[in-house]
Parts: sequence; structure tokens; C-alpha cells
Amino acid sequence: MTLYTLNKKVHLFSIALAVMLSSFQAVLSQPLQAIKAGPRKTMVSDSMLPGLMMKVASYTATIDHTDFLIRRKFNITPISFNLPDIERRVKGFKSRLEKKGNQMNLRSLNSGIIMLHEISGKLDSYHKVLNNFSNELTQSNTEVKKILRDPVLNFNVSDSVLLEQLQDIRVEGHELDSMQQKTLTKVNLLRNKVSVNLLQATDIISDMHYLALSFKMAMWDQEESPLFSSKKEEYKNDLVEITSLGLQRSWLIILIYLKGKWSVITVGLMLFIFTFSWMLLNMTRIRKQQNVAAVVAPMHFLSRSIFIGCLMGFFTYLPFFFANPPMSFLHSCEVLRLATLTYLILPYLSKQSKIIWFSLSFLWLYYALDNILLESAFGERWGLFFAGVLLAAICVKIVINKKPGFTRLAESPATRALAIFSLSQVVLSIIFNLTGRVSLAKIFGVSAVQCLLLGVSFKVFCTMVLEAIYVHSEAYRDSRFAKFINYKILENQFLRILWVLSTIAWTVSLARNFTLYDAMLEVLASFFNETRTIGSMVFSFKSVAIFICIIWLSSVISGAINFFFGNEKTKNSNSRSRVGSMMLLIRLTIWTLGFCIAVAAAGVPLDKLSLMLGALGVGIGFGLQNIVNNLVSGVILAFERPIQVGDLIEVGGKTGVVKEIGVRSSKINNNEGADIIVPNGDLLSQHLINWTMQDRNKQIEFLIDIPYQADIKKITSLIQEMLANNEKIIKDHPPAVVLQHFGDLAIKLKILFWVQDLTEAGAIRSNAMIEIYNLLAANGVQYPVYKSPLIEPYIPKTITPWKITEGTSELS
Repeated sequence: MTLYTLNKKVHLFSIALAVMLSSFQAVLSQPLQAIKAGPRKTMVSDSMLPGLMMKVASYTATIDHTDFLIRRKFNITPISFNLPDIERRVKGFKSRLEKKGNQMNLRSLNSGIIMLHEISGKLDSYHKVLNNFSNELTQSNTEVKKILRDPVLNFNVSDSVLLEQLQDIRVEGHELDSMQQKTLTKVNLLRNKVSVNLLQATDIISDMHYLALSFKMAMWDQEESPLFSSKKEEYKNDLVEITSLGLQRSWLIILIYLKGKWSVITVGLMLFIFTFSWMLLNMTRIRKQQNVAAVVAPMHFLSRSIFIGCLMGFFTYLPFFFANPPMSFLHSCEVLRLATLTYLILPYLSKQSKIIWFSLSFLWLYYALDNILLESAFGERWGLFFAGVLLAAICVKIVINKKPGFTRLAESPATRALAIFSLSQVVLSIIFNLTGRVSLAKIFGVSAVQCLLLGVSFKVFCTMVLEAIYVHSEAYRDSRFAKFINYKILENQFLRILWVLSTIAWTVSLARNFTLYDAMLEVLASFFNETRTIGSMVFSFKSVAIFICIIWLSSVISGAINFFFGNEKTKNSNSRSRVGSMMLLIRLTIWTLGFCIAVAAAGVPLDKLSLMLGALGVGIGFGLQNIVNNLVSGVILAFERPIQVGDLIEVGGKTGVVKEIGVRSSKINNNEGADIIVPNGDLLSQHLINWTMQDRNKQIEFLIDIPYQADIKKITSLIQEMLANNEKIIKDHPPAVVLQHFGDLAIKLKILFWVQDLTEAGAIRSNAMIEIYNLLAANGVQYPVYKSPLIEPYIPKTITPWKITEGTSELS
């Protein structure tokens, strides 16, 4: 808004206020007079000025706002700039489909479908934007025309500023109306072009889908002559020529595909930069430690090169950031991943494994290059045959080889299974090639070698992830957070998760190799979204999967909180832990929230939920009383807190330190190192002794014998003085020496004192007894020696001998 317009509005408001104050009485006393029509001839009375001023202010604001929107918001320049390139691509796909539609192979059809889906998605977004622009422009133009048709703009007013305002509204309104009409014409024209290209792209996609489906059905039939009966004259192009054409075509596909994927690539690069910086910082901290060699010794790949390791991880996860990329882009990522992977694993391969690895790398390069060829050639057929034979021999060698392929690395249990699976695929590839089914031979061949290399890649990737966690734990092992981490436990938990994710990624890659990715997604979508009925209950597996996933996520979060702040923190600690004792409430809260969110996300009706809970209550009443009793007891323990983690308790004749308070049961660690699982119901129903509920003090007592001839008062004072000087004995409770009773040979004294920490009671008691013994010995007090009366064994006076005869024995 210009300064001039602002000044006019301020002046206009001042005039309106003055007129309203001066004509208030006139407005109340005089009726409103009718206004005679006539352009610039109608005179405005003072009573009409306030309403006129409000209209002028409203119209001015509307025109300024609409002018701002049409100049800033309705910017169609980017769409106009990108549309010619999109039109050229659509025309290129259309002409290629019309000329060589029946000659395109499955890979080129899939690449075309993927590219056209990207184009149609962009065109659809353009169409939505232009449609919104058109609707908003039409609506705003209607408002402007309504303003221009208002007769108040032709009123003749005495105030020059107000008259100038009315003239400005008329002029700016007509200019804005003309600009809106021109912009609306451009938007509608551009929208029509976008609609035409969108329809053409949709039609081409439909035709390509039909051709791809026909090709998939026809490739099981014989496409070409059998290998041993084929002739070079049957093929139009040479192998070198179609290879050059395929590389050029693949490069163009990659450039076109990545042109609209910079946001995804940026996310991948940011993740790579973060990972590399994180690892570099951790390794820098480790190199400052004294035992660098001992810390780095368990590492394998990241110790060789952090940058190459992060780069290998980048090319491993990057293809999965894209929904369904073309095979040319996938092969380009796999080439770079293969190069970085070779650099990382080469020092850990045996001599025989190095030969196998380089052979597999060469075979993969050949199959990947053959996979992007648009046409078949005579040399390609024989190359597929020899490559299949070599790959089959390598798979057999891996299966029968008993020596580990890696040195200083554990052998994967899935190696032999992957080799057998790849062997079955390559055998099928050879058979299909011999019988003239070239497309199937190429698909099964590239899938066979890809399965082996993906297995090695995922193994190395998982190992590097665990190494990254290990490096971080070692770099910050002196921090408070690192004290909660047990790397061995964390490694086992992460390893299972990583192998599950690797299996899923391997399956997705296999589906992409077989060109079944879209079909797999359709089958999964149909399976999960299809509505099913059991009685009167209607559900889908999608809601069930959402429910299970949220419950699983709740359990993972609960386990992670318990791992970092639960029993591991107090495992080697003798102090009470309020944080550990609150873990039960936190975990119950997480489970409850997870259940509620899962029910809401799954769309379970409340009436069905109440019915399910009612049935569950009946089941609890019959067979789950003990379990529910323990669960409810756990909640009561969490709120009342009669025990906490770290307390020394005694229940059911068992004594130990509370290690964990669980939902159903609690763990007690005894002095022998065993964990005693005690149901929570027993902790409430039985007599519970908590030695550390108020503090950790404990009273120690033991008896000593003093001979009758000793000076009892002197000995008592000496013992009390000695105990009072002991720093580990509490001064608030002075030690006491009490005469217990008179024995047969000595006077029994009871020694009583308190210690601060009951875990040290045994050692303090032993030291006190030794000091008392030395004290008494130094003062000439000897302990009475008790002599038991000797009991002589009974020996009869006469013994009747046995008379032993041959074969029998009898008394004589």
C-alpha cells in the first residue's frame, strides 16, 4: 500500500469523524431523503457521508488487496516455462510408441511408464494450481465488477479529497478488471494446454501398460530362434551399436528422471553429510584417547575409511528413497555401490574369495549392461550363455565350499541359501536362452547375480551401522548417557531389526528385478484395503496392521525407556532409584496411550470395543484371575511405592535387592547373583520387610564371652571407646555394650551399634570383632576355653565269634 493511499485514508477517516459528530443531531431529527439518480449530479447530504465513507474505505481495501494478489500470487511463469519441455517429452513418447511400440522391450516400457507417471503427476499438480487460480480470479473479478456497478461512485460530493477517492476507485477498478480478464484468459489457455497434455500422457500410459502386459504374457513363448540354431543374419543390429544406443538412452532417462527429484536427492545428501560428520567427530574423539588401538580393533569397515563407508551406505539406501525408479538409475547407483563395496571388503577376502568376488563383479556389470539394451543381438545371446555358465559354476563353488569366504569376519548363515537361490535362477536363465526366450533369460540372469551382491551389500551395511553405534558409545563412554548403554545388548537388539529391514529391502529389490514391483504394491493394497466381514463386524487388514504396528511401536518405546532408565542404571548401584521406580507408571502410560491411539487409528467402533472388553472381563473372571491380580498389584505398587528399585527387601523367605518393578512381576537380585522373579501379587499379599524404606541404616549385634575374673567395667568402657572411634559406625546412635547373662564359665556381653549402609554391615561387623579380639588380648583378657566331657565308647566284655564254614556263616 502506497504512502499516498495511506494519507488519503487518514484524511478520509478524520473527515468522517468530524461529519458524524456535527450531524449526529440532524440524523436523529431528520428523516433520510431519497437520492435522485444521475451520474455526477446526485448531491450527498451530510447524513449520508458516514455510510459513503465506509463504502469507499472498503472498496479501496478490496481493490488494493486484489491488485496485490494478481501481481504476486497468480504467478504462472514457472508453469509456462516448464510446460514446453513437458509437451516435447509427451510428443516424444507418443511418436516413439507409434513408431516402435511393438519393438520396445519390457525394460524400455517400464522406464517409459515410470517417466510418464512422473510427467502426469507434475501435470496434475499444475492443473490443480491453475484451476484454483481460475476460480479465485473469477470470484475476485465478480467482486470488482460489483464495485464498478455501485452508483455511489457517481455521487457528487463537496469534499475534494472524497471526490478524488471516488475517481481513483473508478480508474483503478477498470484497470484491475482489465488485468483480471487478461490474466484469466492466460490461465485458462494454459490450463487447457495442461489438460490436453495430461490426457495424452494418461492415454500413452494406458497403451504402454497394455503393451507391457502383452509382452509379459508373450515372453513365456518363444521370441527368437533357439541359441544353437540361431544365425547372425537374423539380427538387424550389431552388439556394439545397440550397446551404444542403450547407454545413450539410459543416460537421457536418468537426466529426465532426476530433474524433478532434487528434493529427494537433497534429503539423501543431507543424511549422508550428517552421518559422515557424526562419524568423523566420533573418530576424532577416539583418536584423542590413550587406548586408540584397542578401541579401533573390533572395527572393520569404518576403520578402513569413514568417507568410503558412508558413501557405500548412501548408495545402498538412496534407491529406496524413490517409489519406483527406472532400471537405468538403479544400475547407476549399484555401480557406485559396487565400487565402494569392493574397496571396503577387499582386505577381508581370502585369495579364493577375491577371485569369486571379481568374477561376480564382472558378471554383474555384463548383466546390468545387457539389461538396458533396447534390442537383441547375436553376440548378446552367446554372451548371456557363457555368463550364465560362469555364474552357475560360481554358485556351485559357494555352496560346496566349506572354507569361510571372509577373514576376520563372521560368515553369514544366509550365504548358502542365497547361492542356491541364485543357482536356480541362473539355471532357468540358461534354459530360457537356449529355447529362445531371451527376455526371461535376461531377467533371471540379472536377478541371480543381483541377489548375491545384495546379500553382501546388506551384510556390510548392517555391520557398519553396528560399528557406528560402537564408535559412538566408545567416543562418549565417560558421559552420563553412555553409562546407560550396554553395547552387547544393544548390538543384539539392533542386529535383529537390521536383518528384518534388510530382508524387506532385498525382497523389494527382487520384485524390481522381476518387474513385479507395481504388481506387488497392487496386491498388497488390495489385500490390506479390501473390506472383510465376520458376522456383523466389518474390518480390513489395514486397520489390523495399523493396530498391531502402533502396539508394537508402544512396546519398543517402553522397552527403550526401560533399557536406558530402568534396571541397567541401578544394576551395580546400591542406592534407591525413584526414576527406576517410576518406570512402571511410565510404561503403563505408554501402553495405555498406545492402545487408545491404535484403537482410534484402526477405526474400531466404541460399541465393538465395549463388547470386546466385556468378553475380556468374562474371560478374566474365569481363567485369568492370577494374571490380573498381578497386573493390578503392579499398578498399586507403582502408586503406593512400598518398595523402590534398589531397596533391600525380604519376602517369602527370600532376601535381595529390588532390580526391576515390572507390570506383572518384579526382579530381586540376591547376594548369590541370582535374579528371583516375584509376582507382584505376592509382594502385597505376603509380609514384606523393607530394610531401606526410610534409610539404609542397620543395627549390628553379636555376643562375646568375658571370664569372671576380668574387670567388666574396664572392658565395657574400652569396647565402647573403640567403637566410638570407628568412622563407619553412626554417632547419632552410640554403640552399647550390654551384659546379656551369666554363663557357666563366662559372662556374655552383647555388642550393639549402627552402620550407615547395610550393604557394608558384614564387613564392618567382622572388622569390629577383630578389633575387639585384639583389644582384649592387648589388655590380658583371655577367652574361656570350653572343654567338652570325653565320652568313652561302650565295649562289651565278651564277643561271640563267628564260625565261618565253607558256603555258610553262623554263630558258634
